[in-house]
Amino acid sequence: MRLRLCMLGCAAVAAAIAAAPAPAAPGAATFAVIPEHYDPSLRATQSYFVADLRPGQTYTNSVRIRNLGNQTGTALLYAVDATTGQTSGAVYLDHAKPRQDVGAWVTLGASSVTLGPGQSKTIPVTVRVPVAARPGDHLGGIVAENTALTGASSKGALRIRIRHLTIAAVLVQVPGSRSASMKIGGVKAGGEHGYQYVYVNLRNTGALATKPSGRLLISDSNGKQVASRNFQLDTFLPGTAIGYPVLLPAQALQPGNYIGKVELTYSAAALGYRQTAGASQTITGSYPFKITSNQYKTVFRGVNPVRPVQKASAGGGSMSLLVLVAAALAVLLTALVALVVVLRRWPVR
Repeated sequence: MRLRLCMLGCAAVAAAIAAAPAPAAPGAATFAVIPEHYDPSLRATQSYFVADLRPGQTYTNSVRIRNLGNQTGTALLYAVDATTGQTSGAVYLDHAKPRQDVGAWVTLGASSVTLGPGQSKTIPVTVRVPVAARPGDHLGGIVAENTALTGASSKGALRIRIRHLTIAAVLVQVPGSRSASMKIGGVKAGGEHGYQYVYVNLRNTGALATKPSGRLLISDSNGKQVASRNFQLDTFLPGTAIGYPVLLPAQALQPGNYIGKVELTYSAAALGYRQTAGASQTITGSYPFKITSNQYKTVFRGVNPVRPVQKASAGGGSMSLLVLVAAALAVLLTALVALVVVLRRWPVR
């Protein structure tokens, strides 16, 4: 029976992954989450927890919380589940959200820790995989939340308070019959602040994380292609769904009916102890969507949308030149008439 566990110490603000401990106010405590043990045979395990556990197994380890700041501070410690962010990539849920996956499997030896500058403390960590756990990838995190909040310097109506979080990701890979599988649920139009998007509804219906890539082709009601966009997603976790925003820059689809054809290619991502990606698959689908006049006005309110420049025909160009010449001659003739009138009125000496 092989049990493997290591830890990723990384920082987050508002539960998003970052690369270093989240900065606190000048002089405040700053917490880091440091792996106590890791698997030397797998380099990735020096960065994040990876547990290869079967249903019903338990693993115990520990995590070291260190204060890198120059003031004493207190960190709240708790576990959370992860999900897929709006633009893909793993993000961590707030502690107030129900814990139904890894967040519920992790038990910590303490709920808080107070440390002086440079001090650290080791906290026991236990991961218990339920007997009924599905095979595949499961992601959650251990959070160290600095209880000190930074208030905005402004004294106006708008005041901002920032939560400083450091998150250690915990990836549990449960063996068994498992595969990657994606579904396309349709497309719809939207946007704001002068930027128009087409949202592609995607769902990971498989058991493994994936990093899909795709292409969106948009045709008008006459079947003419009016836009084409390629897109690349980051980590897409199992059991999650997003409306992925595909940006249409420097282009405004006018109100009307359209068809969005989506081509999506995916495979099991190389993740944790799965060091190579799986075989790729491609799925396609065509979905009607509509852009209403109200949507168009809402998206481009206060912004002049960019429209394709209409090229003048050869005949149209000649006609425009003739109009300019005629206008110039008319101005010259008017000037000559005015000059004659002035000369007639001028006294002869």
